[in-house]
Amino acid sequence: MKDLIVVMASYLLGCINTGYYFIRIFYKQDIRTIGTNVTGATNVSRIAGKKGFAITLAGDFLKGVATMVLCRSFEVGDTATLVCIFAVIAGHVFPFQLHFKGGKGLSTTLGAMLLHAPMTVIYVLVIAGILLVFVKKRTISVLMALLILPIVLLAADYAWEYILLFFALDAVFLYAFRENIRAYRGKWRH
Repeated sequence: MKDLIVVMASYLLGCINTGYYFIRIFYKQDIRTIGTNVTGATNVSRIAGKKGFAITLAGDFLKGVATMVLCRSFEVGDTATLVCIFAVIAGHVFPFQLHFKGGKGLSTTLGAMLLHAPMTVIYVLVIAGILLVFVKKRTISVLMALLILPIVLLAADYAWEYILLFFALDAVFLYAFRENIRAYRGKWRH
């Protein structure tokens, strides 16, 4: 029962989209109707500049950190911790109170992974850095690195639960980045 409560709390924590509330409170606008139509730091910077970017990035990052602190504080099991990581990211991407229209989840993922499994962050950064040389787009490079990550984790002999987490997260990321993928594919064809 305790694990289930922490999973639900993780999802609800994820639903607190920093960029949405920052822009709503200080600029009286809905960030989801501007630019890329998401609540993330890059989109927030279109209205609020570097300050908005930094606040949104920090707030979303700290949700991932807070989830790991919750898991440790309540001593949830390993599998439940992975479900909590998924829940906080799903909450960010699919916040119920914003009609399931949130951000893309990278900052929240980074916050959770830095505390839970820092090597995964290093793997993603190295893979993305290599891909960036060829792809020339940061967002697409990071997305591709995240898609490759389960294979790297398999080769590095991670537990199957961890590999499944990243397969599930990849499905969420593919949905969240669908517009970036369409734009990249359109440019690549021409």
